[in-house]
Amino acid sequence: MNVSDEGNVRPAFLGPHEGRELELMLAGKKHLSYFFFEEGFEPDGFFPESQFDAAVAEGLLVKDERSERLVYREDGTQIDVRNVLYATADEAWRIPAMRMVQDIYAAMGPGWRPDLERMIGSLLGYDQQHVELFIERLAKQHG
Repeated sequence: MNVSDEGNVRPAFLGPHEGRELELMLAGKKHLSYFFFEEGFEPDGFFPESQFDAAVAEGLLVKDERSERLVYREDGTQIDVRNVLYATADEAWRIPAMRMVQDIYAAMGPGWRPDLERMIGSLLGYDQQHVELFIERLAKQHG
């Protein structure tokens, strides 16, 4: 649940996980992390992929990644993106659950879906209160 705010002011409810995903996962306090970026972007600048991958090699985490081409419907621009999921080994079921939600979201066409955002927030381990604040924020942005 990463959303940049007007003026780059980060909402307080994003603080519990953002930038601390690996630490929280290794401590057993977070069970799924999601990263999304344009192909060719060096991810270590915003998440330590090599450190996550070391935890995968140790059997502590499970990794799943997808590369896909997105088309922005407004102007038809195409962009190649990579999205990466990491789950704690004992909660690996969260990866196929998240992929299913992402596939449903994509199949439904343009627009945002509060119900699916709630599922995503829950899978990522956010408190229900924080998920609802996030959804309120999206509602204001999408009118």
